[in-house]
Amino acid sequence: GERELSMYVPQLGGNLHFFCFESKHVAAAAAFLAKRPVWQPRRQVVMRATGAGSYKHQHALGGIGVRLDLSLDVDCMLSGLNFLLHQLPRPDLFTVAMPESMTPLATPGAYRAAVEGGYAAVAHPPKDYIYVSVSTETVVLEAKSGAGGRPTFRRLGASSVGGATFWGLVRLLTSCATFDEVIRLTQSGASANIDMLVGDIYGGDCPSLGLRGDVIAASFGKVTMRREVKRSRGLMFLVRYLRALLRHYEEGFWLVVLAVVNSVPLLRLAAQRVGLVRLAESRAASMAMCGSFRAHDVALSLLRMVSNNIGHVSTLSAQQAGLRHIVFGGSFIRDHPFTIATISSAVRFYSGGRVQPLFLKHDGFVGAIGAQLRGSALAGSHTRVQPTQPTQPTGSEPAAAVAADETPIALPATVGVPEAPPAMSGAAAPPAPRVAAPPLARSAAAAGRTEA
Repeated sequence: GERELSMYVPQLGGNLHFFCFESKHVAAAAAFLAKRPVWQPRRQVVMRATGAGSYKHQHALGGIGVRLDLSLDVDCMLSGLNFLLHQLPRPDLFTVAMPESMTPLATPGAYRAAVEGGYAAVAHPPKDYIYVSVSTETVVLEAKSGAGGRPTFRRLGASSVGGATFWGLVRLLTSCATFDEVIRLTQSGASANIDMLVGDIYGGDCPSLGLRGDVIAASFGKVTMRREVKRSRGLMFLVRYLRALLRHYEEGFWLVVLAVVNSVPLLRLAAQRVGLVRLAESRAASMAMCGSFRAHDVALSLLRMVSNNIGHVSTLSAQQAGLRHIVFGGSFIRDHPFTIATISSAVRFYSGGRVQPLFLKHDGFVGAIGAQLRGSALAGSHTRVQPTQPTQPTGSEPAAAVAADETPIALPATVGVPEAPPAMSGAAAPPAPRVAAPPLARSAAAAGRTEA
């Protein structure tokens, strides 16, 4: 479901309201407000903000009498995280138990049903965990309870593969104009048409490696399996040229249709009801593709590839720090069931069921909440620890064991048996051992999300 649009906070005596739009529209929003009679502030309005984009848009907002009170993004992220996990009557945290029978090639609709069925609220957030913020890039922080209950945070690292990676590749390969359009496109995709599976390599399951035939071995691998078409000559060259020309003009036609529909609100509403908007988006995106590949499949394969990379990097960071809980946030996840399910499955597989993935309801607003609550007791206090330089281990040193943190969190009883990952690297991995679920306490909250 969609994230809650507002949240009542008794300590503030009011509500926190949530909405989002692309940062490229900030200047247009400022110009819109400046022309409205209701926007005539008698004194300068101070707005708290954080993030790199807030520095860039200071001038545009200053032109309409808004002064941005800027804060460091890391501090705001930590303050917002403390509020969502420890200052609310019910923590803004949940987990998902994916069915063992779920195939990595399941459709996004099947993943949505699995997420809704396996949803469970977390009653007691862990004290020690890894926080992974997935927005433009992927940032990994370590959170531990310090002296006197004061939490300490340490930056473990970051990855250049994140939301901007997915969005940038989609923009290169399709004609999608918005992130939401891409997500709608993936709902009818089938990444098996793009990705190379274990079955494509071994002809079926590979019991010796513990891999099922439907496990993804190489993202976009089937693109390389297509035979090269011989160079066309004469009449065949003319046919191929005419087909390419027709695809080009069909793409332009559907883009014009979208532009006209989106310019008239009532027309867009009517077009959405009859399915014209979705048809135009899918046709325009697919016409931009090369050969017989569909934009739906490409977008879904990209989403799987990036989500699994995030899950893998996060699991390695948690194992390196000796922690068994990962809290995911950031604007890339956007409460999207398929992304949540893919990351969750990847973490459980790569950790052998020893690391538990957790997710925030208001995943994309952590920093904004921290900026708004800055200086308030609700923001809490924390200590930032300088990151240490990694050392090269010697061959005689044993591998670090995962800490058996006994912090009770609410997870379904089925969690603990790793399922096959939605995607894997080309290197073969040994079969994941079946492990017993760690001592966990189930939440007394109903296994259903109440959201506006």
